[in-house]
Amino acid sequence: MSSQKFEVEKFNGSNDFTLWKLKMKALLVQQKAHSAILLSLADEVLREVADETTVVGLWRKLESKYQKKSLTNRLYQKRRLHTLKMSEGMQVRDHLDNFNRIILDLNGVGVKVEEEDQAMILLCSLPSSYENFVDTMIVETGLTVSRGRSMERNGGGRSKSRSKSKAAMRCFHSKEKGHFRKNCPQRQKGIGQGSNGNAQVVVAQKDSEKQDSSDEGEGGDVLTVSTSSSAKSWILDTGASYHMTYSRDLFTTFKEWNGSVKLGDDGELGVKGSGSVQIKMYDRLVRTLNAWYVPGLRKNLISVGTLDKNGYTFSRSGGVLRVSKGALVVMKGRLQHGIYTLMGSSVLGTATVSSSMAIDSVEKKDNCTELWHRRLDT
Repeated sequence: MSSQKFEVEKFNGSNDFTLWKLKMKALLVQQKAHSAILLSLADEVLREVADETTVVGLWRKLESKYQKKSLTNRLYQKRRLHTLKMSEGMQVRDHLDNFNRIILDLNGVGVKVEEEDQAMILLCSLPSSYENFVDTMIVETGLTVSRGRSMERNGGGRSKSRSKSKAAMRCFHSKEKGHFRKNCPQRQKGIGQGSNGNAQVVVAQKDSEKQDSSDEGEGGDVLTVSTSSSAKSWILDTGASYHMTYSRDLFTTFKEWNGSVKLGDDGELGVKGSGSVQIKMYDRLVRTLNAWYVPGLRKNLISVGTLDKNGYTFSRSGGVLRVSKGALVVMKGRLQHGIYTLMGSSVLGTATVSSSMAIDSVEKKDNCTELWHRRLDT
């Protein structure tokens, strides 16, 4: 055999058996298996398997010695994964290589780690200097390695998505399923008018730049406002064009400007600015949203239309609305009196007024895997 065909490092019992085995499998396609394996073993390992005369026996003996699929070995490999920590000053590329090596070793002993779990374990293995990065990844990208199907915002895909969601949507006026309040037969006949005197349809516009609300105008249900809830609670509202709050104390950053929001009764409320607010969700993680400051509102609103536009998906069962990004549930709302109240509460902010601060979009549309490596400098 030509020496050029043997570029696989000899296995000596201490180097990476998983990678060596992978390379050898590729090599054995073109070469005589038994001889190629023997020539790729160091002398000390060769002596241990010299009595094996068949390829199957030789291969199984190597696997049983260096890649046991016993419970003890599986637990050992899992322990390596969950105790992996990146030390300060270590190159990110080297840490990722160690992480991937453990994942390969786990696959070799029959343990499959789901991609979402890999993402969480990898982020938790980073040192404290990466704390801001980890928080950003959790908030902005939902900790997904591969993104799930996002709800289409144009063309046939959008119509199909909305038609599916309407089938499970409950009317806030009649409490019946299958239609929105704006299409409610009872409401169109004038039945029960005035019973929801606090209801508001919120279509927002800036004075300085009118916002295109055609997407949101296709309509959601009407927000039913309760005046007895605390300032820290939020409603998941399909009629609101933007996230909004009436509490100035919730903002961590703030930009002053003047505008207005249009209500369902054709009245208007003033908008006094916008900025970042933080909400502690059901899972105790704090997430950041960009919201408008509308002092005249009586309830804090999370716009379902805005979440939909940013790639979130929705599912409902057992009186709970789940908002997901990819495979991760990031918000939950509980059905109370015909509306979904967010399972979480606001975190008081400490904003200072800025007249020139740029208000970034709540969500980024980067692919999660690419975003990880770009921010990790790999």
